[in-house]
Amino acid sequence: MKDIMKKALALCAAGALGAALLAGCSSPASSSSADEGAKDLAPLSLAYLNKAGYETVITADNQGFFKDCGVDIELQPVSGSGQQSVEALLAGSADIAATGQGPVANAIGQHGEDIVVLCGTNCNTDSQIIVAGPAMTGDMQIVAYDKDAKNEADVKVSFEAAAVALQHPIRLGVQQGATTESALRSWLKKMDISVNEFGAEGDGTVTLVDVKANTLPTVLATGTDIDMMAASQPYPDTAIASVEGAYRVGSNADTNSYDVACYITTKEIFAEKEDSIKAFIEGLKATTDYLSDEANTDAAIDACAESMGADRETVVAAFKVADWKTTMSDTMITSITKAAAKNYPDVTEETVRACCPLIDWLNELNG
Repeated sequence: MKDIMKKALALCAAGALGAALLAGCSSPASSSSADEGAKDLAPLSLAYLNKAGYETVITADNQGFFKDCGVDIELQPVSGSGQQSVEALLAGSADIAATGQGPVANAIGQHGEDIVVLCGTNCNTDSQIIVAGPAMTGDMQIVAYDKDAKNEADVKVSFEAAAVALQHPIRLGVQQGATTESALRSWLKKMDISVNEFGAEGDGTVTLVDVKANTLPTVLATGTDIDMMAASQPYPDTAIASVEGAYRVGSNADTNSYDVACYITTKEIFAEKEDSIKAFIEGLKATTDYLSDEANTDAAIDACAESMGADRETVVAAFKVADWKTTMSDTMITSITKAAAKNYPDVTEETVRACCPLIDWLNELNG
């Protein structure tokens, strides 16, 4: 891992001059004082997804908060899930990865203290959605979970009946390693539904199928490779709107699970660029302060919808469950730990806290 990190650091250093000349956000020009400050701070590159869950990055760019923080920040959009952001970080093509708690948990599980968790900007629930495809009707109809009715038994029976009618386990598409995978596992466990692992055969009621998050609605529409899907917004809403007969089955709110919009780096990048990283986080805080003000909600929703290429209703749904704050709270740490439980049971809350060197600084930043 040390060799990987040294390679990452070397690649970042090799690209620093080009980043200083060519990189930067597309936001409006900042004041001359911010430009002067940028000369003293090392540039940063940020890997993220241009979709729901990354509204803070999109808004910071759109409203100029990154520019005003005094750091040249190159935005590097990736596709798929936050796992791709982490892969960009570890490959040395990005200094910071914006991602959910699932990929953060995996990174800590795989690389331990070499991962630095900087902060989170949104801790929310009801954003990881399970959707049944249009063929799942009649004997294959899946019962949606009703938290008030606590109808876990009915949900389980419907899954088992559907698998019998299909004459094979229900093929449930989800991107392996994404935050949604951990949320889905928690949901299936709550419903007492047995699972076959990715690429494995077995007697489980459900078989997990690895499908990139952004392609899930299209794959579900074909009806040939998966019967159901699980993903973060906007992909579930896209599927329900574009695949006639698709319907919602449940979400991470059913298990009181939370999503965390996280920002992580490596220990070596943090040591090299701590001042720049703190200025970047101050830009995030200015953004979450802006998003927390209801007077800015409509403008922020419009800007995010335009950037994502999403319908406004999808972005409105994301904003309804959002809790904008730049911090690293106990709830965030617990969520990362829970996400690690399946694959990395040795990752405890203490493990995660040890990867969070800025907790006290963040508390001071928030007053």
